[in-house]
Amino acid sequence: MRSNYIQFNTPQFRFLSDKQIEELQMASLQILAKTGVCFESDEAIELLGNAGADVSDPNRVKIPPHLVEQALRTAPRMITVYTRDGEPAMVLNGLTTHFGGHNALAEYLDPYTKQKRDCYVEDIADMARVIDALPNIEWSYIIASYPTLPGSIADKMAILHSILNTSKPVAYCLVDVDSLREVLDVCAMVAGGEKELKARPFLIGSSEPVTPLMQGKEIIEKSLLCAEWGIPNFVYSAPLAGTNAPATFAGALALGVAEFLSQLVPIQLKKPGAPVVFGCIPTLMDMKTLLCSYGNPETTLLAGAIAEIGHHFGLPVFGRAGAVDADIIDAQASAEATYQIIFAALEGADLNHGLGEMNAGRMASPEFAVFGSEIIDMTRVSMEGIEINDETLPLDLIDRVGPRGSYIAEKHTLKHFRKFWVPTIFDRSVVKDENTRRCAELLNEKTIKIIENHQPKPLPADLVSELKKVEEGWLKRVGLKEYPRRPQA
Repeated sequence: MRSNYIQFNTPQFRFLSDKQIEELQMASLQILAKTGVCFESDEAIELLGNAGADVSDPNRVKIPPHLVEQALRTAPRMITVYTRDGEPAMVLNGLTTHFGGHNALAEYLDPYTKQKRDCYVEDIADMARVIDALPNIEWSYIIASYPTLPGSIADKMAILHSILNTSKPVAYCLVDVDSLREVLDVCAMVAGGEKELKARPFLIGSSEPVTPLMQGKEIIEKSLLCAEWGIPNFVYSAPLAGTNAPATFAGALALGVAEFLSQLVPIQLKKPGAPVVFGCIPTLMDMKTLLCSYGNPETTLLAGAIAEIGHHFGLPVFGRAGAVDADIIDAQASAEATYQIIFAALEGADLNHGLGEMNAGRMASPEFAVFGSEIIDMTRVSMEGIEINDETLPLDLIDRVGPRGSYIAEKHTLKHFRKFWVPTIFDRSVVKDENTRRCAELLNEKTIKIIENHQPKPLPADLVSELKKVEEGWLKRVGLKEYPRRPQA
């Protein structure tokens, strides 16, 4: 029996002290009350004005601290997200980290040709199946920046083909409120009805305030519609240090937090208790190349700080891990992704997006998603910590084996050695020769095997038929009979 004994089950890690978080929070409240935020939505302005905000100038709507505090009180501290089949998939409560894969970006790194090219609908389906097959990637995020369909339907088509090819939760980045309404109708069909979707949402909303301090009409009205439906919704801006945000990290953080809070308030006024995930992805522009960098270490530092601030508010947190600047799977890509994944696990943001995202947000790669899943699996070993008890600290066995002994034939070894982590894409062979299958080959082989063999849980045939009719209607709207096919490898 141990007395006054503390055992860490996970590593303990912090970037900010409680006092630093409080100072950043106070700064954000000052920005909202003194500087104000531009709102383009009449509905949001009316909600704020009726609650006591100063809306005399829509370009400088000023939100008093008590409205922010009220919104933080009513926003739920725990959100459950479901699978397409209505089963609990993720509980967002600040205690667990869930990694998500990116899909439907402008470019696609073809695992067959190893060349990057434009992304097609078939690629989106392949990427969705890869995400479905990987146990360490628990949800997907659809950006829909791919150029091979008109923008007016590209976002909806990407979500539809993701739903058809994975039962895991799907998050979106939709063009406008009308597109969201159509997607909600499709998701209600899949869930078995509007009531069922509202009770067990598998769709996750996304809304991005424009830095600095702008809440666009479509942006916030998508969030208000999500609130009506009870759809979990992550709200995040992307302050770019030195361009649209201060070059100092504290300034960029305070600005980003203010942008989130300025949207949280009207959401909670619209529907108290609406599920909202706290987010902000501060990053920076490389001043030499003008690239909005995804793989820089500063973004990882700032994402960690955001996780701590969000959990201080008592809210689930949206973060990023695994998104890189490299456009091929090489040492740079591996280093950037591994660095991010380890720190994301340590900081504990609830939803981390970015697996499989390359070329500074422009390219999706199923191979790189598989690589990221392997790094997450490695990271889990460290995150599980070291258990110390009579079984794991076998002093009697150590005494019996003694000096010069061996543990390889002991029952204790037989009982425990299978817990050692085993790689699926890394080479541990002892003899290296021309026949050795190294990481690149093993990674490519595993990816193609998933694409060609993995079958997600199918939807009922009659439902698939109805969804195909919806797809036909979208294609007809832009003068197409079918979606363009990708080039043959």
